[in-house]
Formats: sequence, structure tokens, C-alpha cells
Amino acid sequence: MKRLSPLYIVALCLLMAVSAQAATRTFTNQAGRKIEAEIVEVSGANVVLKMGGKNYPVPIASLSAADQTYIKEWGEKQSRGGGSGAPVEGNWDGDWPRLISASVSQDIEILKEDGDEFVYASDHYEYHCDVKLNTSVVKRFALLFEATNLFMRELPLGMVKPFQEKRFRIELCERMGTYHERGGPQGSAGVYFSGGNKNDVILVPLGSLGVKRVGSSFSVDYKKENKTLSHEICHQLTDREYYAPGARGWFTEGLAEYIGTSGYRSGKFNVDDLSALKAYVTAYGEDGNGGRALGETIRLPNLDDWMQQSYSSFLNNAGLNYGAAALIVYYFFHMDGEKDAARIKAFLKEIKAGTKCPEAYDALLDGRTFEELEEDITKAWRGRGIRFEFR
Repeated sequence: MKRLSPLYIVALCLLMAVSAQAATRTFTNQAGRKIEAEIVEVSGANVVLKMGGKNYPVPIASLSAADQTYIKEWGEKQSRGGGSGAPVEGNWDGDWPRLISASVSQDIEILKEDGDEFVYASDHYEYHCDVKLNTSVVKRFALLFEATNLFMRELPLGMVKPFQEKRFRIELCERMGTYHERGGPQGSAGVYFSGGNKNDVILVPLGSLGVKRVGSSFSVDYKKENKTLSHEICHQLTDREYYAPGARGWFTEGLAEYIGTSGYRSGKFNVDDLSALKAYVTAYGEDGNGGRALGETIRLPNLDDWMQQSYSSFLNNAGLNYGAAALIVYYFFHMDGEKDAARIKAFLKEIKAGTKCPEAYDALLDGRTFEELEEDITKAWRGRGIRFEFR
């Protein structure tokens, strides 16, 4: 007998009445248990159901045949732009994910193959390419995008943007020269544009996805999957409020580094892979390249000054600041207080509510001074072999 996940059991036990809404439906599982809920999102093999004001992922295959048909039709309606437009509530209360696994059985839709424009789609992304690709190739690299999207949904950090109905736009180009001509920085594997003519778009050369030309077609070199692209995908999915001064920089880049170093392989993220994060920050990464190579001693200015520096200042010493941000964000996620991320959540809620920094830092400090917070960070990481020195 297949063992049900704890989250699914919780979902089935929520047999409370919810306020009547047009999108509310009685769902029945294959054991005959019924729940009143509304669909928030279809994600791979799961449907996200809203019950009692909270979102719960439920395996589609565990529901009745009629429900599965309804979910399929609902998803098709969403992809045609027929969504309800109801606001999505951020995930604040879910368990911290440990393993993220995107569905390898996802379908790839051909939206356009005409002239020099070729457009393909997975569940949450549109891929605009300057060459024609086989859908099997698109399916392979789409796993990275869909897995990162699922990761961001499951992080209990209150983000809404990953749940948007409209697909995210990804622009792909075959040649590196074209990538640079269209704004891709030298030495980068991909870039996220948050404004201007390419607002909310990720630009990626096909080589960064392991896609290479073989004769007149293309194939995927599995050994050249670029794990760091999830960093840029994270930026595209992060709520706009979190880019406010005082959070943009240490938090937004630290979060992206956290995602990018979480042991990705073939549609899966191993969120507990602390060794990969340490290797990335202190050396050249587990695969010998791409790391920050900061060594085991991290020297920073006073923490309050470092957190409040401008984004341009943050980028002026990117190697140090990106690596330090990854460690400090990890601290707030997994080491601080009761190790429940309560303080970073409280900080983000203040940012969502429009509280400016440094006032919003009161939630992070939670009665501590910045000097005491520096001591807490130093003590936590010392036990993991990394020494912080604040000046």
C-alpha cells in the first residue's frame, strides 16, 4: 500500500466548510474522502488546492477520475488566459522543502515555428528561440526552469510571483555573439532583465543549457547542465517588494545563491546540500569551477552598514558580497533562533507591508543589537568551519 505524505494527510483532514466561491469544488480521493477546496495552480503531477486559507499540494493521481478531468480542463483554460484572476496568497506556513523534484513527464507545447522565431512552452514558461528545436531537447532543459519554479513555490517565504498565471518569458539564442549583442554580459551564462525593453525576461545562450548543434539538429549534453542558471531564474520569480533598498543585495542575491547552490541535477534540488554551498563560497565549487573562492575566513564591515549599502556598492565587490550573502541568508533560514526562519519571515512581512529599512530590520534583530546578531552569525558558522570577522 502506498504511503501518503504527511502534507496530503493534513489536506484530507481539513474537512471544514469554506466560504462559498465560484471556484470552490468538492474533490474526492480514490478512497472516497471528500474535501471542499479551490484550485490555485496545477504544477506537474500535483494540484495546489486552497483550503481554510492555506495552499496544499495534492497528487493529481490520488483524486477521482472526474476530478482529474476537471483539473486537466482547468489547466487548459489557464493556459488560454481564462484564469479567474483571484489573488494568490503567499506561502508562509508550509514546511521547509528538503527535496524538490519536477515532473519529468511534462508536455512541451509548440506555440510557433515560423521564419526566424520559434516558441515553445512548458507549464510555466515560454521559450523564444532563434533556431528550431526538437521538443525532446526543450523538455530536457525545461526541467531546470520548472524545478526552480517549484522550489520558489515551496519556500515558505510568502512569494506570490511564482504562482502568476501568465507564463514567464525566456529568450534563447544559439550563438554567444548574439547573446552579447542582445545585452548578455561577458563571462555570464545567462542574465535576468528586470526593466527596459526586456522587462522581466531571462536571456540565455543555448550552450549554457547544454544544448549543442549536431548536424542540422540539436541535442543536449547532460554533463553540461548549467546549475547556476537557477540563480537568474530565482531573480525572475522573486516578488518585487523584496528588491526594496535594504533587502536588494544581501537578501535577493543571497536567496538566488542559495537556490543556485542547492545541488541541482536532472530536475531535482537537494535543499539539504550544505557541502555544495560551502564549497561554492570558500573554494571553486564542488565541480572545480564557478565558486567564489573566499577561503574559510569572511571579513565584512559592520553588519548594519553592509546590509544597508546600495546595490551598486554591493556589486563593486561582488565576489565577497555574493558569497557572504549566501551564508547569511542560509543562517537566517536554518540557524537563527529556533531554526524555523521565523525572523526572516517577519522581516519579509514588514517589507511586504511597506516598512522601510532600517526600521524593518527590527524584525530580524528581534530585540538584539547588530553587534549581538554578528556574534550569533559568527558562532553559528564557526561550528561549520567558516569564520566571520566583522569590522
